[in-house]
Amino acid sequence: MRHLTLPFQLTDADERIGADGITTTEEHRHGVLRLEDAALVVQWRVEREVHRVGIEMRSDRAADGMREVSVPVRLLGHARLQGSGWWMWREWALVIIARDLAAFDPLAGPDGFRFVHPAELVLPVRKADRAAAEEFASELELAIAEGALAALEEGPGGALPGSRAAAVGALPRADADGEAG
Repeated sequence: MRHLTLPFQLTDADERIGADGITTTEEHRHGVLRLEDAALVVQWRVEREVHRVGIEMRSDRAADGMREVSVPVRLLGHARLQGSGWWMWREWALVIIARDLAAFDPLAGPDGFRFVHPAELVLPVRKADRAAAEEFASELELAIAEGALAALEEGPGGALPGSRAAAVGALPRADADGEAG
């Protein structure tokens, strides 16, 4: 039974210049990924900062409620930690690729995530969390592989011949003489 967690933060910014002034909006998504048995659970909260400069200068802050989406591991295809940049300036991201385009649909939306590609969830990883992100990606890969193996063993006609589900101890044993029996 797996119960790993990994924190993340995404920041989006938008700036508009008009006749009435300049408006800058920053959205911070603070969240956590959890791997719970056969599901990847994504929790996050959006905080918005709006700065207006014109006739008056004003800053507003607002926080939305917490959201949670559970993505079945069977809909995921791959997870890896990906680095970009040079040596000291290297940045890391956890990349989770879906096996089904519908996997990340509940994460999208105005208060959700913006995807460059609908099958890729890319979350930046802080340097302090790099080791935890590597472990999280490895455990998620293992959960994906175990789920795929279980699906193959069950299959439409039951368990595959020779699989654990078909029979325990089905492998031949060698005698003391080296003959299979």
